[in-house]
Amino acid sequence: MAGYSCKPVHKMRSLIFLGFLAVALQVNAQQGFVSIDCGMDGSTSYNDTVTGITYEPDAKYINSGVNYKINKKYLQEDTPVQAETLRSFPNGSRNCYTINGIIQGDKYLIRGLFFHGNYDGLTSVVFELHLGMNFWQLMNITEPSYPFWEEIITVAQNNSFSVCLVNINSGTPFISALELRHIGSTDVYKDVNQTNSLVLYARVNMGDAAKDIRYPDDAYDRIWQLYITPTVWADINSSQPIQTSPGDAFQVPAVVMATAVTPANDTYLKFYFGADTGVVYYVYMHFAEFDALSQTENRMFDVLVNDELKVSSFKPEYLLSTHISLSVTSALGTEVTYNFTLNSTSDSNLPPILNALEIYSVLPLQ
Repeated sequence: MAGYSCKPVHKMRSLIFLGFLAVALQVNAQQGFVSIDCGMDGSTSYNDTVTGITYEPDAKYINSGVNYKINKKYLQEDTPVQAETLRSFPNGSRNCYTINGIIQGDKYLIRGLFFHGNYDGLTSVVFELHLGMNFWQLMNITEPSYPFWEEIITVAQNNSFSVCLVNINSGTPFISALELRHIGSTDVYKDVNQTNSLVLYARVNMGDAAKDIRYPDDAYDRIWQLYITPTVWADINSSQPIQTSPGDAFQVPAVVMATAVTPANDTYLKFYFGADTGVVYYVYMHFAEFDALSQTENRMFDVLVNDELKVSSFKPEYLLSTHISLSVTSALGTEVTYNFTLNSTSDSNLPPILNALEIYSVLPLQ
């Protein structure tokens, strides 16, 4: 069976697929956003021409490090402008950005951009990214011409955040941009709490999307990465707007929900991802029915993980965002791959669909 690898424009994690297998916050635009262009000289802010988000230099958030500009030969047409500079930390084992004015107990999305651009002439660098005293991610940069995003959704433990780059003697830590987004609703990402954060593995927009989707389409500025549909799948889309219920736990943008995939010539969809051992993963699948089904039409499917039934006879709602949430984990010392199958039920005469997908690993907080 052939495999299909997701190669997003902005790399977060590789998500592999197998074939056969706007919100009220828009009223106060960018309220609760902190957008830092790391390594940028001067004190003047600017508006990003793609998103309209206002970025500012990083000097007031950190007092260590050295600014660098990336050689233009490493910049592509779609490289974020924030990747054109970076701040490098050749001195000290731990260098931290401090962001004040945080609302204790509220949820925040925090995202870092890392674009090496061969600024120091080295082919690779490995360092750690921490949120306060909590290990967040091991940064292993081996492709200097690709931007890497790392993202976490967390609850503020106090009135500030510290994002720290930790030297582990495998190259000099660096960062290109740091972004913080306030998630004011308690209904969104209910699995995030005082003891557990969610680290992004992948967030993809299924169907015929022309580009990544983020702010202003997504009020929380989540990045929904485009996915190139394999030939054994078919793209479908809705000409009518997709609605979101009040209190919806995900608030997926309507433009993301308006595209989907379905099997081209089969009754099931399959995807899989490789997982770290002993780690809990949350998988969120997002659906919306595009067709007003007649009395003789029915679209229902089961969801199986490694051939074990997890959800039975799921039926997407017509023009309304609906969701499936699953958690999976494996024992320590066990190499694991999670295979997901969306399989039509025996009484369904329409194949399954999938509009969007998110995968997170759980980060327990100290």
